[in-house]
Amino acid sequence: MTLDPTTVGLLAYCVAAEIGRELCFKSAADGAQSATHYAVGLAQRPLLWLGLALWTSEAVALVLALERAPLSVIYPITNLPYAGIPIAGALLFRERLSRSQMAGAALIAVGVVCVGASGL
Repeated sequence: MTLDPTTVGLLAYCVAAEIGRELCFKSAADGAQSATHYAVGLAQRPLLWLGLALWTSEAVALVLALERAPLSVIYPITNLPYAGIPIAGALLFRERLSRSQMAGAALIAVGVVCVGASGL
């Protein structure tokens, strides 16, 4: 089985949207820390709303991808953010990653590719 370009695009969007969503949530949470009322401060952060929009659109894209390919192929690929989010956090928020965390992210990415490709 090969994935058609539309399905590949949907999956790429799902991975990118999930990484973007978590970065938005982190930024919104950091920005709301100084608010007198945390929940109000959080609700006033535009990046929170962008993150929620990404979450919603990602769910739609995932359903569309699942219409086109089996779950056994789709699901492993949608787990790539487990590798991408820590790396993005290190790049954008200057969070520290140990060598073992970097190796773990690489292993996740390789594992996802192996599992996903085995279903093709």
